[in-house]
Amino acid sequence: LTFAVVCIHVLLCPYTKVEESFNTQAVHDITRFGIQPSELQHYDHFEYPGVVPRTFVAPVALSIILTPIFKLVSFNYHIHCMRFVIGFVSVVCLGRFRRAFVTRMAPPSSYRCWSIVFTLLTCCQSHLPFYLSRPLANTFALCLTNLALAKWMMDSGGWCVSLLAFACAIFRADVVLFAIPLLLQKLLLGSMRWSSVIKWGMISSILAVSLTVTIDSYFWNQAGKWPELEVFGYNVPTLSKKSQSMKWGTQPFHWYFTSAIPRALLCATLFVPVALLQAVPTLELIAKHITSPATLFQMNARVLALILPPMAFVTLYSFLPHKELRFIFPALPMFNAIATIPLSRYLAPFIEGPNTKKSKTSAHSSSCGGGYIEAICAVMCLAASGFVTGVFTYASSLNYPGGYALAKVHNHFGCPPLNTAINRKLSVHVGNIAAINGVTRFGERTDCYIYSKKENLSRIDLTEFDIVLSEYESLEEDGFQLLLREEAFDRIDFGGMKITQKTKIFIHAKQGLSQLTIAS
Repeated sequence: LTFAVVCIHVLLCPYTKVEESFNTQAVHDITRFGIQPSELQHYDHFEYPGVVPRTFVAPVALSIILTPIFKLVSFNYHIHCMRFVIGFVSVVCLGRFRRAFVTRMAPPSSYRCWSIVFTLLTCCQSHLPFYLSRPLANTFALCLTNLALAKWMMDSGGWCVSLLAFACAIFRADVVLFAIPLLLQKLLLGSMRWSSVIKWGMISSILAVSLTVTIDSYFWNQAGKWPELEVFGYNVPTLSKKSQSMKWGTQPFHWYFTSAIPRALLCATLFVPVALLQAVPTLELIAKHITSPATLFQMNARVLALILPPMAFVTLYSFLPHKELRFIFPALPMFNAIATIPLSRYLAPFIEGPNTKKSKTSAHSSSCGGGYIEAICAVMCLAASGFVTGVFTYASSLNYPGGYALAKVHNHFGCPPLNTAINRKLSVHVGNIAAINGVTRFGERTDCYIYSKKENLSRIDLTEFDIVLSEYESLEEDGFQLLLREEAFDRIDFGGMKITQKTKIFIHAKQGLSQLTIAS
């Protein structure tokens, strides 16, 4: 079910944005040009390196899988295939965490109930399924952190430390903020040993750094290239400089807790505090376990142990002024797991049928002892989340005007060299708004067009091109004619109950060309 929802997101929003640009272009270049030294000059990252370098480890791994698939599929659907593969791997890794969580936390008779509830919670959210298929370093790191969480749940310290080390050294250095509370908790509880953490941490870090330096030194043509170390130095503030990421905006300290997490979790936000309240023993439970307080502590400590690491991680990350939801991805599955605990109790009558026999243990009654009124309320909450997710997903599909604008150009002119009226490739300038909102090499037709993404061009400079995707509404004085407009998401009008759009890109063609609609 989760993978099906991810696939729907891919089909509705196939294009990618500037944050995903490097990995998208890298997969395209590796699968198209190959990895011979003489072909590297054609790679996109040499012409548009970006603010900070990124690693080629994930694109290389994806290209190994995608190369035979691309040979069987039309080029128009290559970007879909890439995202399907990423989504599949992400869902498998998330499934490993779900199984470990259910195995460790749920009563054996409620495994199925808890698994279904966790899956429903995930599928009724907009952000996590949306990003599971996206070629982001955060998504690749999330795959490893989910596997690490599965090992963490089962007290497999060596694997947990190794997976976190690889995620930190290769994809996201900030995973260290996630690893600290996870490992510290296990160390204090005695589930892991300091010697084991240090040993596996050092071995895995050396292997991870060796892997990324070897691959990235080759593809970046720079000896000793370690991209994530450069990203870390760029983003982390020091005594001599502020965090460079602040250039992209800042948010208040509480933003993750008051805005990002509620938007990401939706109805699950309501059930996280419910799980914590259920973890607090009542007077009745205290009296029942007065002769065996250790049992009472064990029942409630598991929930508290599950909530502390993600809360500590988000709190630590809140000190960084520049904030984005994708930065706290590793915590989202843990929050969903916590919300699953009370929600599974409420939905049990629908999933497992009414409880005709009261459980002999509190643990079992707390997991599947809900009534139909609670179940109906829980279903309504999930339905509300599903509705909001549908609105958010539709709005997101309208947020890639560059990809749609370039597709309109291709549909309008077809393949110009095949038409005797033109008999040459047309030159297309992709403006900044189009470039960062959907245009990638997977959307180009290099056999028919010549593309340029040169920045800071004047209106006179644009006259060198046949077609311009621009934020300028009028270029008639420069010899162009407005051909098409591309609208994009503007805002949600809650009063009018509708999504409003605004023209973001204007497609101009040289006068005389605009009337030539050509069949490819």
